[in-house]
Order: sequence, then structure tokens, then C-alpha cells
Amino acid sequence: MNDDYFAHLNKLAALLLCCFLGINPLGAQPQVGAHRQQQDVLQPQLDATHLLLDGSLSDAEVADRPFVFNDFRQAVAHFSDTTTLYIRPWVYWVDDPLVPEVVVGKNGREPFGMVIHAKKLHFIGLGNAPHDVVLASQRGQTQGAVGNFTMFDFHVDELTVENLTMGNYCNVDLDYPLRPSLSRKKRSDAITQAHVGYVHGRQLTARRVRFISRLNLNPLNGASQSLYEHCHFECTDDALNGNAVYHHCDFDLYGAKPFWSTYGSGPLFDDCDFYVRSHNREVFFCKQGGPVTIVNSRYHAPSDVYIGWTPYPQPWLRCYQSGFTLNGKPYTIGSRQPQNTILLDSIDRVMHLPISRHSAELQAPASLVLQSEPGTQWRVQQGYSQFANIVPDSSFYLPNNSQKFNQVTVNLTNETDEMADFCIISSTSDGREAACHVTLKPSLLPAPRFLKKPKIKIENGVARLDYQLDLEGRTDRSLITWRRDDIPVSVSNDHPQRTYQLTTADVGHRLSASIVPMHNRCLPSEPMESAVLIKSVKFVNTQPLLDTDFHDFPCGWQPLVSEGYWTVDGFKPADTADYSWSFNREKPMWEYGEGFNGAVGKGLLQAQRGARLMYTPLAGTYHDMSLELQVDPTKTAGQGFGSATGQYMDVCLKFDTRTLTGYGLRIVRTTKHAKAVDFFLVEYQNGQVHPLTEPVSATCYRTGCTISIDFIEGKLSARVTTTTPQPAGSVLPHEVVLVASVADNPFGGIHIQHTGSCGESTTMLHRLKARWQR
Repeated sequence: MNDDYFAHLNKLAALLLCCFLGINPLGAQPQVGAHRQQQDVLQPQLDATHLLLDGSLSDAEVADRPFVFNDFRQAVAHFSDTTTLYIRPWVYWVDDPLVPEVVVGKNGREPFGMVIHAKKLHFIGLGNAPHDVVLASQRGQTQGAVGNFTMFDFHVDELTVENLTMGNYCNVDLDYPLRPSLSRKKRSDAITQAHVGYVHGRQLTARRVRFISRLNLNPLNGASQSLYEHCHFECTDDALNGNAVYHHCDFDLYGAKPFWSTYGSGPLFDDCDFYVRSHNREVFFCKQGGPVTIVNSRYHAPSDVYIGWTPYPQPWLRCYQSGFTLNGKPYTIGSRQPQNTILLDSIDRVMHLPISRHSAELQAPASLVLQSEPGTQWRVQQGYSQFANIVPDSSFYLPNNSQKFNQVTVNLTNETDEMADFCIISSTSDGREAACHVTLKPSLLPAPRFLKKPKIKIENGVARLDYQLDLEGRTDRSLITWRRDDIPVSVSNDHPQRTYQLTTADVGHRLSASIVPMHNRCLPSEPMESAVLIKSVKFVNTQPLLDTDFHDFPCGWQPLVSEGYWTVDGFKPADTADYSWSFNREKPMWEYGEGFNGAVGKGLLQAQRGARLMYTPLAGTYHDMSLELQVDPTKTAGQGFGSATGQYMDVCLKFDTRTLTGYGLRIVRTTKHAKAVDFFLVEYQNGQVHPLTEPVSATCYRTGCTISIDFIEGKLSARVTTTTPQPAGSVLPHEVVLVASVADNPFGGIHIQHTGSCGESTTMLHRLKARWQR
């Protein structure tokens, strides 16, 4: 961004606006209001490229005035390539809130209130304050729209907006004191995705503009250059423009992460105020990370909070601060990872240093070529010089560009037995830094040889793979897969799975174990297999029981429905037909691994939308049954799923996995609440789902959630609890108990269906226990 250009643009625009409004830029302020007598003083010179919008005028009053309009949409219809629109105080609806139809986007995009094409547009509010002129809409995802409704989609080279409000009042009351009859209550209390707008073009300038929404504000995001001056923002998460300059702005933060990401040069905040309007104990600037520069700015919170750049910062991240305070006291952002924060005495611009790549995962020996600005100095992170040698190259010109860059070659070696994680750092004399985080695997050695070939041994109901490797002191990382009749039943997700707990389902079947001998410095070699026929199994407890923490769960696609097996696949239920999504059968639907956000530790996570698990017990008639499932939703606010678009999880028992018939509990996100989900008991009949109880909205779908479902003598009951404390100020239940009288059936299957989006909307399964009475 050209800082001199923007500084000149700021001064020029301010002077022009002052002259137009009759303001002495060195002194007195104008006496401008919403009354007609005062507005007449502000009558601009109008023509085909200078239009006036005045909602207080009647149709008759504008009929004979070719450049005057009383409806925003009519004014837009008369835009030329270059248009200045003067707007007198009023509430102007970009999208009619009285139209009951649900709007849908086109060509795979979100629905828009208005799409505008031009070269240069300039909107000027003629009120005393930005509150006086309001451009409004009132739709959001599932609330009057299918998709994330967005007021504006501008395709312009330059857009300037001044002295007005742009608000999506889907979840915010529109209060208009100048004329209370124009006020309007929000559509819903449940926060949903409701945007202001996008700009596809070179430049956005916003001065004295109020941007109002909640989730995904998008205050005209997208221009190559964006400047906000003396603007006000109200938002929750994933909301702000990640590559913009914010001068003298203030922010009401109703969430914990106002940016989705700031990749690229990132934003600059200069003399800004941030007000925390939530009860979050931890707040961050970004959800996905990226550079941020913040200067002489102030954070205001109800109490002391932790302020970070992003919840899970990468080692390469570099952010800059100068003169930052929390509740009036100096504060260092992101103190848990100090390498991410650079403290400077003064900053006068976006502190971004480009680098050709931010991360590299390599097998030693290897070479890495990195590029940055001319004049940069390169170094290896302290304590890791034995792994990297930096060889300076010449300065180069980018193809078809006159810009130079500085290139180095980094020669990498690792003769240890462990991976090395470190950064190659580029820096400049003015304090800027960029880093490439290198994950360097050790150089490869031959796979370990067997000192004792693998053989299955059976003892006390447990099969054990007995083998010995020549590891030369290294850790065994062998991949072991147990199969019953060639179908995986236990795998090495966490460590070599040496043992397998036998069940009655194994009796009469061929049990095999294949091992790929490995340590951390070798490639996989050819597997070796041992097999045995299971003739009988002796158990201390004869009551049927299933207990798994999923650490050895086979996550590969397994669509077979057969006695004693888990069916691991994907399914799109009929009641999600209104929502367009699909999954890839060539990829796993589930994955075992580390969680994040509200999902603590390791567990089983959905890898694609529509992930399904079913367990089919041995043939027989089943009566009473109980199931307990311990889960951690990744969402931390209690909403469980990405949005209220048919996103739910069903947990079922007494289930016929072939006909999809049985009973269960549905956990679903609705439009009723933004920080709670609904729970109700359901009956499956050949895949069709029918509610058995009224839904209960509750806040217990959070970290440490236990779902207990029982069928006992014709009574279906469910109880849902959590170890996470109840949110402050919530009046909703924090525990759910549901009961319904239902008919018995002979089934004993288990069914878990997840229709939610994945990533940050998943639910981690930690442990499942099931008991049957036959």
C-alpha cells in the first residue's frame, strides 16, 4: 500500500467534504440536522453523475426532479461509471425486509441484496453524524436466506463511503432516534452469518462509517487497498477486513476472533480502541493467523483477559506492536509464544516483510531456496545451527517485473533420531522479520530387521503379536493392522498395536496381524503377516459389552454391514435434501488425531460432512440396552455445528443397521440460539426420522460432554451433561433429561450420524460404551 498516496487522499477528501458542507476546516463545525430547513442549505449541484437520495421526499416531489430519488434502489438504477450519491438522513433498505420469500444465491455464491458495477462510486451522508444515514438489510444464513446473505457486492475500481451507517440488522436492533417510526427490531436473537459487503476492485476508502452486524460482518472486504478512518465496527468472529489500514477506529467485539485470517501484508491498526463485549477469558485477533501491526491502540475488557494473535500460532508468524495497552496498562500480545511478537518503539506503516514460503517439511539431506527483499539479513534460529547452513546467492529480478529480491540457499542435514523444528529468519534494519518454519526429518536408514519373526499368541482372551526388531536403541514405530477375515478391526493410530482384545464375533474366523517394521528414520518396508483361526474365547464377564476409546479404530472406508463389524462410511440423510453437499468416497470419512479449540486431547473426528458409524452386533434378540458416548465439540460456545443448515448428530441404539430402524437422540443446531443446541429423542423407521419428544434447548454441548441413552423395559431415556461450567448469564438448561415410552424391538445395533460441516465444526468422540441384555 502506498502510504503517501493515502495520506494525501485523506487530506484532500477531508477538505473537499468540508467545503461542500460549508465547514471551516480550521474551526467551527456545521449545524446540520435531519430537518428539511437545514437540509436545504446543503443542496448540492446535481447532474447525471451527482445524485441526491432523500427518503423524506414523496414520490410526487421527486417525479419532476431527474437527479433526485427517495428510494436507494431507484438511485442505484441511475448510476453511471462515475457517480457521487449524496444521501440525506433516513433509513434506506438495500433489501426489502417485508418480502417474506427466502432468497437464494446464484452460480454457487451467497445471496446478495444488491450487485453494483461501476468504475468510481462515492457515497456521502449529509447528516450530523454517521447514525443519521442508514443503509440497511435484515437477512442472514437461515434467517431469510439460504447462504450467508450479503448486502452489497461492489465491482468497482474505487469506492468511497463517508458519514453513514451500513448495517445488516438481522441480529441487531435498528434504533433510529431521528424518526423512531423507521426503527426496526432484529429478525432473530440467534446470531447467524449476516454480511455488509464485498469490494472487487483497487481501492476502498471509508470515513466516519458505522459497520453493523454480528457474525461475519465483512465491512466491504476485498479491495486491493482498503482504508478505514474514524469508523466504528460491531462484530463477532470471522468479520473484519484482513488487509486494510484502520486509523482512529473503534471496535465492539462480541466474539473472540474478529478476523478469519490476515494472510498477506495484514492489517495496520493506528490509534484504535477495542471493546470486549463478551465474557471470553481468552481473545485473539485471528482465527487462522497471519501478520498484524498495531500501534498506539487500546484494548478495553471487563476484566483481565489473555490477548493473543491467534489460538494456535505457527512458529513463522511475526506480528508487531508499539504503544499497546489493556485496560490502561502496557500489554504484550501473544506472550505465550514470544517469538511471534516483535516490540518496537514506533511504527508508521504496515510492518510486513515478504518471504517466498513460510513452511517446509523436508527429509534430510535437503536444500531449500528462500527469497525476500533486497538487503535482508538471514540467520538460523538460535540453537539449531548444526541443522542448517545458509549460502547467500545474488539479487534477482522477478520475471516481467523490475522488483529485486534477495535469494539464499539453505543446506539442511539431520543425523539425529528425531525431527528438528526451527526457523530460517529474514530480517531488516527497521525491525521487520519473516520466517520459514522448517520441519526436518532425520536422514533415512534401512528398515529394522526382525530378530524374531512375528507370531500371534492367544492368552486370557487377548491376541498378542509377538516379535522382536533390531532397532539399535530407537523407538518402535511399526504399523500393525489386525484383520478378521481380511477386514481391519484394529490399527496403529497412536503406537504399534501389539494386542487385540478378542470378542465372540471373532470365534470361527481367521484373525491375522500384519506388521510393517519401522522406526522414525526409515521408510516402510514390506509387511509380514501372522494368522490364526479363533476357535473359542473365554471371558470373565459374559454380559455383552463394547468399550472403545477409538485409539485403534480403523478409519478407512468400510461400507460392509455385517455382524460383529463397524460400518465406517458416509451417508446423506433424506432430511438434509434441502442443503447441497456431498462427500468423496475415495477419502476417509473419519480420522483419529489431535483436537483443537474445544476438542481436548486425541479422539475420533469427522473428516467429511456426512460421516457415519454403525456397529452391528451378533445375530440374536436384544432387549434392554444402554449406551454412553463421551465427546468434545470443537465449537466452544455451545452451538455445536457450523450453522443451522440441517447440521446435527444422531446417536442411536436398539438399531437395525440394515433397515435404519431404531431409537436415538438428535443434537441439532437451530436458528433459535447462537450458543446452544436442541436435543430431542427420535425414532428411525426405515431411514425416516420422527421426533418422540419436544426439543429442549440447552448449553451442555461443550467440552467434557457425556451422552447417556438407555432403553429399559419400554422406556427410552437420554441424559446429557458437561464438565464445562454454565455460561454466565444463560437462562437455558445446562443439563438435558428426556424420556419417552416406545415399543420394544429385537435390534441391538449402534448408529452415529453426523451431518455437520467439518474442520472447526466437528465433534470429537473420546469413548463409547455399550451394554446389552439378550
